[in-house]
Amino acid sequence: MKHFDLMPEQMEKNKNSYNEIANEWNEYRRKTNVEKVVIEFASKIKSRGDILDIGCGTGFPIAKYLSDQGFFVTGIDISENQIQIANDGNINNAQFYVCDFFDFMPDKKYDGIIAFDSFFYFPREKQKEIYGKVSGWMKAGAYLLFTHGKTEGETEGEMFGKNFYYSSLEALDVKKLLLENNLHVELSMEDYKEENVDRDLIILAQKTRGE
Repeated sequence: MKHFDLMPEQMEKNKNSYNEIANEWNEYRRKTNVEKVVIEFASKIKSRGDILDIGCGTGFPIAKYLSDQGFFVTGIDISENQIQIANDGNINNAQFYVCDFFDFMPDKKYDGIIAFDSFFYFPREKQKEIYGKVSGWMKAGAYLLFTHGKTEGETEGEMFGKNFYYSSLEALDVKKLLLENNLHVELSMEDYKEENVDRDLIILAQKTRGE
């Protein structure tokens, strides 16, 4: 598993912020219900399949839920403190690594990839690189579930008193990039709301063919 040496300042900022709030974030996420779209995603993955969780955080609740469903989970995140918590969390059939998405070099292809609240942390200039990488890590027929912004731009926000960087592309451009990389959009929802969940864009896509 390749670790990062240098990363863009935006990602460095987010890494440092998540390291500082790791314990608070873990406490909050352990009380958070698994989203219905995550349950729907899991229902489409073959039994005991391999799933990659991009931006896995502390492993709760998503990686834990997927593990409990019998999947084998690989989680990556740039926050060392969150990965430490994930590795201490006794989540079965799961491995967690400190790794930059753009440095990740998996040794296998996945039946499912989930990126719930992670792609929009990546620098704007790297947004177009995401989908070719992800597609290359997926088996034919595999599913990708991710959240994103719906308009192009960059912004900053605050969580638990710490600042975070966000960026996104236009929703139509994201869908074009998916199509260009053999990812068929099965479900696209803008302004998605569910209990404590409020996201600009959620997409479920399937890998249509192999390399």
